[in-house]
Parts: sequence; C-alpha cells; structure tokens
Amino acid sequence: MDIWIKLGKQGEKEMSGLEGRNLVKVKKQNMAAVKTILYRQAPLSRVEIAEQLELTPPTITNIVSELIQAGFVRELASADLPNRGSGRKPINIDLVSGAKLALGISLGRDRTRYCVTDLRGNFLFQGETKLAAENYELMLQNLLNCLDQLKKKHFKEWQRLLGIGIAMPGIVDTHAGVLKSLDDERVSWRDQPLAESVSQWTGLPVVLENNVRARTSAISLFHPKLVGDSSTFAFCHISWGIACPVVLSNRNFRGEDAAAGEIGKMILDPQGAFSEKHGRPGTLEALSGVSAILERCRTALQQGESPELAKICQNPAALTLEQVLAAQQQGDPAVCRILERAMLFLGIALANIVDFLNPHLIFLSSALFKNPQNFALVEKNLYQYVFRSGAEELKLVPVDLGEYGGAAGAAARCIDRYFVREGEMSPLPLDCC
Repeated sequence: MDIWIKLGKQGEKEMSGLEGRNLVKVKKQNMAAVKTILYRQAPLSRVEIAEQLELTPPTITNIVSELIQAGFVRELASADLPNRGSGRKPINIDLVSGAKLALGISLGRDRTRYCVTDLRGNFLFQGETKLAAENYELMLQNLLNCLDQLKKKHFKEWQRLLGIGIAMPGIVDTHAGVLKSLDDERVSWRDQPLAESVSQWTGLPVVLENNVRARTSAISLFHPKLVGDSSTFAFCHISWGIACPVVLSNRNFRGEDAAAGEIGKMILDPQGAFSEKHGRPGTLEALSGVSAILERCRTALQQGESPELAKICQNPAALTLEQVLAAQQQGDPAVCRILERAMLFLGIALANIVDFLNPHLIFLSSALFKNPQNFALVEKNLYQYVFRSGAEELKLVPVDLGEYGGAAGAAARCIDRYFVREGEMSPLPLDCC
C-alpha cells in the first residue's frame, strides 16, 4: 500500500535539504565562514584562508579588506611572523579583540551574573546581583535598573557594545526572544518578550538563549584549542537539570521548537520510584541531576547510613554538593554508592547520544567533576556501553567554565549572532540566528 505525504513548499525544501542562494546571501555566508576560521586558527594568511574554505583568493581579499576597513581585522607585522625559509613572508591577519565588546547576563536561580568581554572572551569587568525570581515584571524592572547602573559606571565600554546576550535555564525561543518553558516558580516569565523589552530600554540588540546552549558558544569562540578541528561536538552540563546540546558543523542544533538537547528528560529507568520533585520516574534528571543526588544523600544521612557525611553536615536540610563531594573523598559508603549509580546512568545516556548522532568529541561540565573519580566513572560507563567501530576516536573532555560560565556564554552567543553571523541565514533546524 502506497502512502503519500503531502508537503508544502517549506516541507519540500527541508526534506530535500536544498535552499536557494542569492549573491547577497552567499556573501554573508562567506563572511561568516572567514570570521569563524579566524576564531579557530588565526593568525592566518589570505592564501591559507582561501585554501581551507575552498574560495577564490579575490573573494577572500575582498572580505578581508572589508573587515580591515571596519576595524575588526588587522595585518600582523612581518617581524612578528615565523621564518619559513627564503622568499617573501606571507602577511598574516588576526582579529582585533577589542574592536567590539559584548555584555553577557546569566539569569540564574539564586543570582544573576554579568560580564563584558572583548571578541576573544577576555573579561573587562564582571559582577553579580540578585533579581526577584518569581515575579516577571519585578525581575524585569530590577534588571533594567542594573543595566542603567552598568551604563553609567562603564560608559566607555557601553559605547563599544555589539549587543547583549541573556542566558537562562529552560526552553528558549531565541528567534522570538521569549522563554517557552521553565520551572513552576517562574511561570510568569513564560512567553514574555524579554529580549524585546531589554532592547527597547537599552537601544541595543538583544539575544535570548538557553544557558547550556550559550555555553557551547563560549567553547566554540573563546576556547578554540579545546575544539581543535572538530566542527561537531556535544556539550553536556549537569546541574539541577541536565542538558546536552549538540553543535553540528559549527551550528547549534535546536529543533523546530528549540527543545533539542534536553536529555534530562530522557527515560532510562521507567520502573524507578516516582518523585514529585523530579517529575516522571526514571528520567536522567531524576537519576543523575544534582538535586536528585542531594535528595538521596539527605535521605541516607537521615537514616544513619552516611557516617562520613554525618561528620561534615549536622543539618540534613542544609546539605550542599560540596559536603557530598567531601564525604565521597572520605569514602562514605552511601554517598559513593549514590554517586556511582548517578554516573552509571549519565554514561549510558551519553552512549545513547553517540550511538544516534556520533559526535567524536563530548565536553562534560559540572561541579560534580571536582572529584576526578566521578569523571572517570562516566568515562568508563560511556566506553562500556557505546556502540562504535574500533577505528573511531571518541574523546570525553572535562571542562570548567567557572562561576561566570553562563554569563561568558551569553556574551559569546551575542558575538556569534551580531558579529560572526551578522545578517547571515542558514536552513532550519540548525541555529539560524
């Protein structure tokens, strides 16, 4: 029996993977490609850029000339270049880090952190503040007041801003600049035009992004040595929730509804005990998330099963992850058992991602990995359960972006949108902002 699926023009275009390219669009894509390769490999000569991008030398010369005229790129003096033998030395070019700045804001559960970086991710200043979390209107007013204070205090830097990046947990529609889903404590934030409101107030372009997906931009732009030659990688961040966005060909894969990468909702143990706090039973979030780990350790402490943890924490209600990790280092049997189980399911989840999308590089980020044995456990379980040929290289790399990692990621996302890919469009469902 034949089954026919009727597709509209947009559906046909997405199914075929084809999209028209006019000259303006091609120029913008070429410009973005040049900026991307400069981030990854600069300093480079024009000839090297042309060879790697498979573009003609005149095309690269025109793009580089435009970037130099705009003040974003500079030629390096020949005395600064290595001697490669006789003959004329090539003229290398590099980004001008301080040509523009970006303000990154991370709207966290407990506090809001901000930073201003140059194009290479170097901090000019940073700080933190507390915003009211439950009420959207109050939060917005506090945020705008904070921005006014930053503008007055750092006016010279403010004048050089490309724009503002805002990172936050939950499902974010970055195209509309609104939050689509978050915890019940901040239900009033949903579908509010946060990016538009901040942009109107400040007069600057604003991009809103999921906090973990923003961190992938920080890895791509600010830490090119970590990525190396890889244009595809996964970035798994474990905190209260768990997310693992995937970058495909230097683009975040987000899906049509921006929910891609939410592996915390992946069900790995459907027969597991139901928890109102962690939602559906057997999810990775309920098995390996920080909140779930603390809940299990708290129960073990209350039941007298954690002698080492009892020495460190006298009040189970105030239990912290730092105390749990300290007890693990002391060999607390219950804590070690809880963390081993959590790292088992995390390794299995990552193995499933590799089986499906086959990234050869995975970054792992969490305060849990302050204890190296937790990273070793995830790595062991990943390699045990993953399906791959013996010839394929698979690297699991721990990264720590620090307490300002979310803010730096927001700044990087701003730079990616308003500098690297300025005006450039790409097909869905990759990041086309």
